[in-house]
Amino acid sequence: MTDEERERKERLKEYRRRYREMHGRETKGRSWKKGLLAVAVLGLAGCGAFFGGQYAAASAVTVGGVGFGHDEEGLNGFLDQQEASAAGEELTLQINDGGETKGLADLDVHLDREKILDEALLVGRRGSFAERVSDIASVLVNGKDVPLSLTVDGDKLDAYLDDVHRRYDRQPENAFAEPTAEGVAIHPEKEGVVIDTSETKAQLADMLAQGHLKPLAVPVAERSQAGVKAADLQQIDTVLTYYTTHFDPADTNRTANIALAQNLLNHALISPQSQFSFNDFIGTRTKEKGYKDAPVYMDNQVVMDAGGGVCQVSTTLFNAALRAGLMIYGRSPHFAPAGYVPVGLDATVADNGPDLVFSNPFDHPIYCYTVMGTDTITVYILGNHADTCSVSFRTLSQKTLPHQVIYKHQDGITAEQRQQEGYDGHEISIARYVQYSDGVTYSNVISSRYEANAEIILTPGAASEKTVQTTNLGGEQLQDAMMNFPHDPVIPGA
Repeated sequence: MTDEERERKERLKEYRRRYREMHGRETKGRSWKKGLLAVAVLGLAGCGAFFGGQYAAASAVTVGGVGFGHDEEGLNGFLDQQEASAAGEELTLQINDGGETKGLADLDVHLDREKILDEALLVGRRGSFAERVSDIASVLVNGKDVPLSLTVDGDKLDAYLDDVHRRYDRQPENAFAEPTAEGVAIHPEKEGVVIDTSETKAQLADMLAQGHLKPLAVPVAERSQAGVKAADLQQIDTVLTYYTTHFDPADTNRTANIALAQNLLNHALISPQSQFSFNDFIGTRTKEKGYKDAPVYMDNQVVMDAGGGVCQVSTTLFNAALRAGLMIYGRSPHFAPAGYVPVGLDATVADNGPDLVFSNPFDHPIYCYTVMGTDTITVYILGNHADTCSVSFRTLSQKTLPHQVIYKHQDGITAEQRQQEGYDGHEISIARYVQYSDGVTYSNVISSRYEANAEIILTPGAASEKTVQTTNLGGEQLQDAMMNFPHDPVIPGA
């Protein structure tokens, strides 16, 4: 006899022992109805009907839809087969817009053999006489199919559901617009979801107890709506304009700041007839928010400060806004011309300082879409086809402002030392001409003055001053052709 056969034989003895114990129990304190039923049971028992009913009921029990009568060995063999089969099955969870499967073996799922055998072999053998008779009668009238109940390792199930919770819980995602070769694609919103792990566990436990594996739609404890829905973007169907500027990717801190700011600007939705503030929308530029130290203009000097490079994002947006026919309400030039746009077309910003403010004059929303390349940033203005316009620029006036060179006597030095970099100033006025699709025209003047900055040189000789001019903007070719391109002067390959 094998160990398994010996174990089954001992288990059969245990069931018989339990039967004898329960069969010999007396009942006390029952109601008069149960007392009458007990008398009837004793009468039946006296003529052998009770035990005959008990035997018949046991024969009527099926396990997983299969009948075994009194063949316990056959039942155990069947359960062995079902155990092996269950090891290869999978649990399917339907979650959000997708789902996944998990092997039962990974969760240490097994047949609840003790529960199944109890339900199958102890029909009419538990409880009082009245309860046993009721059990027998129910089986004889209605039949009884014992489900192939499964048990699961609670710790493994908890760990798995915690992992599902982490991976599938999501914040709401706004709908967004994206320029394509055909025009504009609108991507729908996604609602925020928090999975109800407690209810999921309860439903899984119930399903396993019934032994019927089926795909489970994971219950959701909380749903939250996106702030921007596809319906809000349905009028956006074309690219109104775009503008591109270049930067030096070798300056990694400045590049990181540009990336951070352009990512915040991306997907900005501006309602009809409403204003947009760059500072309000992007927020303050601090190290706590991830901005790094990079060169910035401050008090006519180039210094290191958090957020250096963000002005290139505002400048690129400014040039796109100009070409989209938007109304400019606030814009300030830098202390010196920026090298990534024509002189007079930059837009500096600072925390609690200069801001870029413009409005959407149209009856449809407009939308900012940004793209950052290895050394470029592009800002698209998307909108409705009815709001297209043509824009041109012309230089009205420009001149160069010479700067001073100041020599300061310094004791103890033998050679001249430059204490402060100097550069010429510039003054320029640029006209913008807009013709909208409905025939309406508009023009405005963009004026910029960049003050000259004195060069200071420490010298062992006598102090002196002189005025010099190192550039000749007033005598150079006008910038008109350059300004009317949708990109800055730095063209790859040129």
